[in-house]
Amino acid sequence: MNAADSITITPIFVADLLAEGERMPVYVHVIDHPDARVLVDTGMTELHPAVADLDPRLVPLSEQDFDLAGIDIVVNTHLHFDHCGGNHLFAGKPIYVQRRELEDARSVDDYTIREWVDAPGVERASDHRPVLVSVRVPSA
Repeated sequence: MNAADSITITPIFVADLLAEGERMPVYVHVIDHPDARVLVDTGMTELHPAVADLDPRLVPLSEQDFDLAGIDIVVNTHLHFDHCGGNHLFAGKPIYVQRRELEDARSVDDYTIREWVDAPGVERASDHRPVLVSVRVPSA
């Protein structure tokens, strides 16, 4: 059995948003890998005036039967508010994101909620390298 055979991916519902008159579900994903437990995106944990028009209905990881301490690595696919709003829950854990995405989130107006991108205690890991065998963050 190789490493890829023992990897499981589990979606977890964390919110829904009103988009073009319909509810859009927001999921994060847990990758159970033989070498680590990886969380892909972190959802949202609180409401924010900047996205009130999307009428977020939250089910944060911190309020679910979810082992936050059991996560070893976080990967943000991108840094829109509904993907990085729970990053603060993983202070001290490496959080991977593409370098260009991080630059844009820090500099482009109305891109995201900036205080969620660089939440206190967030430890940014460098990109351009494998996170684990079969799990990597591609270059921008």
